[in-house]
Amino acid sequence: MSRNRLSSAALVVSGLALAGAMLPAAHSIAQRSPLLTGGSAANFGALTLAGGFMPDPTMRPVSSGGTINVAPLSLAPGCRGFVTAQPDIILRYNSPAEFVRFFVRSAGDTTLIINDGAGNWHCDDDSGGGTNPMVDLARPASGQYDIWIGSYASSSDRHQAQLGITELRSVRP
Repeated sequence: MSRNRLSSAALVVSGLALAGAMLPAAHSIAQRSPLLTGGSAANFGALTLAGGFMPDPTMRPVSSGGTINVAPLSLAPGCRGFVTAQPDIILRYNSPAEFVRFFVRSAGDTTLIINDGAGNWHCDDDSGGGTNPMVDLARPASGQYDIWIGSYASSSDRHQAQLGITELRSVRP
């Protein structure tokens, strides 16, 4: 019986060692994304909002684009466009409402890439109509939202744009 316990213990220790050896590999895969999340610097600043914020919508001027092609990163379905490593806007969203919408208004073809307060990726190309992206989140998490406004066609495209954040379903790009 003690020999069986010893064998079981050896298997558990071996399994833990194997799992531990695999962690660095998985961690390094997550670190390969050139997009910086969780930081404090953004190309066009940071803002803090709480559920029920005013004015609604809150609008921020931005310029789209960058040299990083998001499509091969496989962050989430619909992720495409060219962005910078640093987010364009950082949103610290506290006590969120039941619904929040992010959208871009621009004359150029833009995309929207968001890493939300729970670390999930959300992306869109044209859901806001025309070439305007829009992302709706039901029951959004509190926390930091890193937001990129991409240029759809190429790394050399730059478009003046407005990032909108609203809790009203009636507001669209």
